[in-house]
Amino acid sequence: TNSTDDVTITFNNNPTTANAGSDQTNLCGVTSTTLAANTPTVGTGTWSIVSGAGGSFSLATNPSATFTGTLGTTYVLRWTIANAPCTNSTDDVTITFNNNPTTANAGADQTNLCGVTSTTLAANTPTVGTGTWSIVSGAGGSFSLATNPTATFTGTLGTTYVLRWTIANAPCTNSTDDVTITFNNNPTTANA
Repeated sequence: TNSTDDVTITFNNNPTTANAGSDQTNLCGVTSTTLAANTPTVGTGTWSIVSGAGGSFSLATNPSATFTGTLGTTYVLRWTIANAPCTNSTDDVTITFNNNPTTANAGADQTNLCGVTSTTLAANTPTVGTGTWSIVSGAGGSFSLATNPTATFTGTLGTTYVLRWTIANAPCTNSTDDVTITFNNNPTTANA
């Protein structure tokens, strides 16, 4: 009598090549975004967090899930397509929830300066971003240190300046505020 034995051979498909979508590093003032991974034709896709604390997915198996995180945090997310027993296919995407810059406040107008050509400015100190002074209008002025909110501004007697305090935190939109500075001439000394 013959002796027989059977064996099963399975030619498994590799999982679809994972594509997690484009990086989203210019998100400002928000804490959630829609992801854009590819839909697998072979296997099952799952999102996971590689780095960055406090994030979550609306549905980790949805290629276009909503991801929610923490303001000011950069995340690396991984889209994994699995079809066991084959090797998983993975792709990573970077998501950054940038803080908007602090709202700029250039301080009160100084239009009653008389007989002087310099004054101390009074802008706010940014908690997010970097502040910089610039001259919008008026000729010949300069700052002791353009990044100092309380810089000394020096100009020309008899000139009115509009100065701008800009707080930037790229790639977010800058916050700006203007202040008017007038270096008034004293009147001619009277001689009756």
